[in-house]
Amino acid sequence: MRLVHQLSLLFIAIALAAVVAVAGLVVWNLRAGFSDYLQAQDGEHLTRLMEAAERDVARRGGLPQDLRPVLREWLDAVRLSTARGSPEEGPPGGPPDDRPPPGDRPPPERAAPEGRPPPLRRDAPPPRRDPSNFGPRIVVLAPDGLTPLAGRRETLDRPGQTRAVKLNGQTLAVLRLAERAGPAEGVDASFLRRQYTGLGLVAAGVLLIALVLARLLAVRWARPLAEAQVAARRIAAGEFGVRLPAPRDGGGASEIAGLHADINGMAEALQRLETSRQRWIAELSHELRTPLAVLRGEVEALVDGIRAMDAAALGSLQEEIKRLSRLVDDFHLLATSELRSLPCEFEQVAPIALLQAAIERVAPRAKARGLVIEAPLPQVLPAAHWDAVRVSQLLANLLENSLRYTEVPGLLQLSARSLAGAIEIRLEDTPPGVPEAELDRLFDPLYRVDPSRSRAFGGSGLGLAIARAIALAHGGRLHAEASSLGGLAMVLTLPLKPEGSQA
Repeated sequence: MRLVHQLSLLFIAIALAAVVAVAGLVVWNLRAGFSDYLQAQDGEHLTRLMEAAERDVARRGGLPQDLRPVLREWLDAVRLSTARGSPEEGPPGGPPDDRPPPGDRPPPERAAPEGRPPPLRRDAPPPRRDPSNFGPRIVVLAPDGLTPLAGRRETLDRPGQTRAVKLNGQTLAVLRLAERAGPAEGVDASFLRRQYTGLGLVAAGVLLIALVLARLLAVRWARPLAEAQVAARRIAAGEFGVRLPAPRDGGGASEIAGLHADINGMAEALQRLETSRQRWIAELSHELRTPLAVLRGEVEALVDGIRAMDAAALGSLQEEIKRLSRLVDDFHLLATSELRSLPCEFEQVAPIALLQAAIERVAPRAKARGLVIEAPLPQVLPAAHWDAVRVSQLLANLLENSLRYTEVPGLLQLSARSLAGAIEIRLEDTPPGVPEAELDRLFDPLYRVDPSRSRAFGGSGLGLAIARAIALAHGGRLHAEASSLGGLAMVLTLPLKPEGSQA
């Protein structure tokens, strides 16, 4: 399934679960609370019926033999008083509560036959509606509370409430109101049905809204992800110039915007790497072609007899072969450092001795070129655990770089100092300097600030890259900055005990 469909289904499932949980809780609470309300309402109605019965019994002087019509009269009195809004008004057979309007005189009362109680007076016909199904649930019991006298006896199987009808403190009968057959009957049942219908409609509306929002949100998230997928495929196919635009409105999440930025950064890094690789191959072929062309010319001249086979010719061939071998060795060393850290053989060394030996090796050439080397080194530096051969090569590369590019007359200044657990070595020279934007690129393989001057000084363009690789293999750092002498300053920091070395 696509991400859009999965997200849509997930949001719908969450919304459905939430709606079902809330609706179930509301329905349960409504049923429970409504049942309590109905029981309280039944109790109030039963109390009114008891009061109406006691008034009627007091008026009659006792209970009649046939309670069925009397029970209907009691129920009509309760319904009438409830319709008027005053449960205490209008006792059965009592005077009317409200006077009739003018011109609307009630008919005169007929005299009751001797021996029978007078009929109940009525101001208006009692309401026949019984919204709570009150009448069928009433049973009149004997004072013992067990023997039914009137009402539907089948309701005795259901639990109910009771009220005693008393006269002068003596219980004449017991009124029993059975609980409703269901949660609600009549108007109350209609009310509950309306509530349930409303809950169902609200649930359907919430689910519909959740479906629409889930679709919109899923599409909003899926679109930038699909763009990222297409871009990743193009990058994998070699199109390193692909760039993803910033997601519209954030793409729905900061993580998606971050993914686009990461893909753009990856594409940019791969593009730089590919450009560097292509340039490196081109430079490598060019660097190898130069000594090979010289060797070819020398050999052809010897073969054609243009040049005599003497010591000078053999020495020239030997120098070109050395230059070619040195170039190949440098490339191999740099390629090894790119694949893994340079292998080093750590041993106890004296940094002062390494620095003095490096200066002594280049001093004759510096003097011949008209350059002065100053080395204000301290008398003592702490012993270090380095690879003496690698560090000597690093110092030689730095000094060779300064010798080649410092203008005559010029000055080279080498200094060193002890730091906390490390030694800092600085090599500064006089002009020319290097633009600040080019300082870090000096350590790129085959990079030269001025390509036209490179081969004139015999450099391969790999010395500084190899020097940085050796520094990194020792857990150190090598960087370039502007020199106070007006030229270039190389700052080398090497820990006394690199990680992985054995003291």
